Order: sequence, then C-alpha cells, then structure tokens
Amino acid sequence: MPAIMGKAKAQQKLIDNLEDVFGKVQREHHLPKGDFPNVEQFREVLSGYNIDKFEKLKPKMLQTVDDMLGYDIPELLKNFRNPYD
Repeated sequence: MPAIMGKAKAQQKLIDNLEDVFGKVQREHHLPKGDFPNVEQFREVLSGYNIDKFEKLKPKMLQTVDDMLGYDIPELLKNFRNPYD
C-alpha cells in the first residue's frame, strides 16, 4: 500500500509542477514553447490518468520520429507543388 501512495504522490507532484516540467523538456530538446499544450488543460486531462501505466520512453523510437520529421517528411513534401508559388 505505501508504494501505491508514493506513486500517487509522485504523480500529483508532477501535475503540480507541470509548467516547470514543460520548461525543462523545452530546454533539453530545443523545442519552441508553442509546441506544448496549454498547461491548465493538460493538467486537467493528465489528472484522469494513472501515469504509472504509461509506457517508458524509448530513445530509439524518439530518434526515429525525429528523423522522420526532419528528413523523411520534408523529402516527401518536395513531391507536391507549393500553393503559394
């Protein structure tokens, strides 16, 4: 039972400090602030979940997505005409 209470406390601490967490992630991954959701709305949604059930972050998967967004999608978009030209 104490382990469950500890996890619930950790989750509540994360939710309470969500703005700081977003700032840390933003700095570490060089992301613009506009890429993050509204803190209050996200806090409300996150409160309805058990964070302990989330899958662990897989760095290789994150790198694959980053490569796709940085290289594959821009290359794919070259096949379409620009409506602003």
